Amino acid sequence: MIRLNPTRIELRIEDLSEFADIKNHYETIKKNKEEKQKNLYGPLLNSNSKTKQEVVQERIGFIPRPRHSSS
Repeated sequence: MIRLNPTRIELRIEDLSEFADIKNHYETIKKNKEEKQKNLYGPLLNSNSKTKQEVVQERIGFIPRPRHSSS
């Protein structure tokens, strides 16, 4: 049951320009965020010879040594 009559929603030219401005603002924020992530993970993505685990181990100074099994 509808208790109130539906109200009319009108879209004005000012609303469209405001929407476009807000949309552009959020798109620039998104681009900046993607660029920061690209710059942050850039060295990890460019090193094809090393895996991510090897890069992390090198960064923290961990040198894995293989264990010899006694079998």
